[in-house]
Amino acid sequence: WSFTSNAGCSLTGCLTAELMSNPSPHFTVTGPDHPVTASLGGEAVLPCHLSPRMSAENMEVRWFRSQFSAVAHLYCDGQDQYGEQMPEYQGRTELLKDNITKGRVSLRIRDIRPSDDGQYQCFFQSSVSYEEALLELQVAGQVNPWMVALWVILAVLIPLAGYCFRRQHRAKGEVTKGGNLVTEREKERNKTKIKIQGLRAPAPGPDSVTLSPVDVTLDPDTANPKLVLSEDRKRVRHGDEHQDLPNNPERFDTCVFVLSAEGFAGGRRYWEVEVGEKPDWMLGVCRESVSRKGGITPTPENGFWAMQLWNGEYKALTSPPTPLPVSIRPSRVGIFLDYEAGEISFYNVTDSSHLFTFTDTFSGMLRPYFCPCLNAEGTNAAPLIICPVPAQLVSLSLSLSLAPPPSPTLHCLDWFSLDGRTHTATSCTTSLKINS
Repeated sequence: WSFTSNAGCSLTGCLTAELMSNPSPHFTVTGPDHPVTASLGGEAVLPCHLSPRMSAENMEVRWFRSQFSAVAHLYCDGQDQYGEQMPEYQGRTELLKDNITKGRVSLRIRDIRPSDDGQYQCFFQSSVSYEEALLELQVAGQVNPWMVALWVILAVLIPLAGYCFRRQHRAKGEVTKGGNLVTEREKERNKTKIKIQGLRAPAPGPDSVTLSPVDVTLDPDTANPKLVLSEDRKRVRHGDEHQDLPNNPERFDTCVFVLSAEGFAGGRRYWEVEVGEKPDWMLGVCRESVSRKGGITPTPENGFWAMQLWNGEYKALTSPPTPLPVSIRPSRVGIFLDYEAGEISFYNVTDSSHLFTFTDTFSGMLRPYFCPCLNAEGTNAAPLIICPVPAQLVSLSLSLSLAPPPSPTLHCLDWFSLDGRTHTATSCTTSLKINS
């Protein structure tokens, strides 16, 4: 999400440092109470208006899809802005402004396509207030996507079920004799384990790789002037005042971001961040070379690999964003970077579940980054806290399994093996399991 600021018309995927201080009355945004329908190849008009009636000439008016950065049309500083518009809408939209002084605008979309079907947000922002309305566009004359998806799923599942049955039948011949029937392949698969907290790592063998959890600290030279860092540089929150700080090249001047002092150009790294009960936040990894000035869209294309919580929704910031199903709200998030493998994974440490993994090809220095988001009306004042991770070496035992690996999972250990004997752990231990 983003809001306008003195620094520019808009930001995508982040919160700006401050709102302009000119007073403006509060308002609401209203759209039609029924879906707007349009035919393929035709045009659609999506209306909305302000209540009470007031001029929107000097406001930002933004039409977007599921994500604030998914801009269908943007009006700002008294004119249409096309720099952030999604490619699929370029040349097809027009903001009807005949009644903008009365707070009434409409978005016209020409040459309607199947991808135009769905929800749109109509967002107004004055200098001190912002509101939005949800509209729905229904495109007629297209094949029901659920029917297409059903046939695709059936085409995949039927042969897959036959393959699984044959494989299970063959696997019975590989079972070792004993009380529990476990295949040799399963035994090998279960060997792969990263022990992260509290346990002594076994001595690395010929098939092991060792790494250390990262002691991450915040870099004050990169922090937006609205961010307040603790003295130990482990906590960051959105402050009430714009601090008088030098506008050095490293500093984010618009997005409320701060980077870590540490950077990584290789290896496997893991760190954890306490998000607590914050309603909005963003965490991830970015390239050292990312832009620090003006509005930013935090996507892999722009050198950002991140996830966020905003408005009660968890999303991975892909293009377009990927909703993340979360059964238990995470109070702590684990981030695992495997530079050479090209993977950045996010974990819910609260219930030990895997949230999302980005895959990409990395080059140059990568740095963790943190966004506590705007503290709107004091509702998001809590800080993001970088959690201490014990500095013991973490041992990753690699086992070469012929089976395709499942998604990584994060789980707690209540026992461990040391010197050939089984012991009970004194505390719950975070263990990241990755199958090779």
